[in-house]
Amino acid sequence: MKKSSTCLSPEQTVADLAHLSWCALVSLHIARQEGKALSPLTTHTFLLSWLASAQKQRRFPRSVAPDIDSLLCLGRSRGTAANLLQRLEYLYESCSGPVRQQSELFRLTFAIEALKSQGWLNAVVSDEEWATPALQEEYANIPALLVRRSELTLNFSEAGVLLNPVEFIATGDDHAISNEFTSQELHHSIEAIPHAGYKIVLTPVPEAGIDMTT
Repeated sequence: MKKSSTCLSPEQTVADLAHLSWCALVSLHIARQEGKALSPLTTHTFLLSWLASAQKQRRFPRSVAPDIDSLLCLGRSRGTAANLLQRLEYLYESCSGPVRQQSELFRLTFAIEALKSQGWLNAVVSDEEWATPALQEEYANIPALLVRRSELTLNFSEAGVLLNPVEFIATGDDHAISNEFTSQELHHSIEAIPHAGYKIVLTPVPEAGIDMTT
């Protein structure tokens, strides 16, 4: 199981992501001015090579290392279907614009980064690990926000839109989570779990005319 914690503010992480995507897009623009990377295949090859070099040479802060890894994995496994250019453009636009105009996944990431800056851990676990005594014991005495990997994969679109409810387990102060989720306008409910913290359910924004409370 992977634990993660950082003292970086969410604003700094977003700024680092904006810088990463901006550098990639500028490098591609320069290459095209030189007559390179003009087709979808050569564009994909250029960006994949650029990301691999950035990773190997550690050009960017550690805060964006997981994003570089993710883009490389997608590019290598899916080829041109990974749409690396579109993903980098979306990343730049998302990180450069006002947070509340972004998708639920982006705002969730921002809220999690804020919690991590307060000393929380965030863990993405397998279905087999979920709700087991070992998992509960591991995080019993520390503030942590836990979620199943399958929940994130199945319930968010590629554009980061929340399609269905996503369930988390929290082992810290539920008010801290509620404050961060509310500040990012994430619709959620919280329910105490006896001797196991809290269950937080993130839900899509209700349709107009439907009264739902958090």
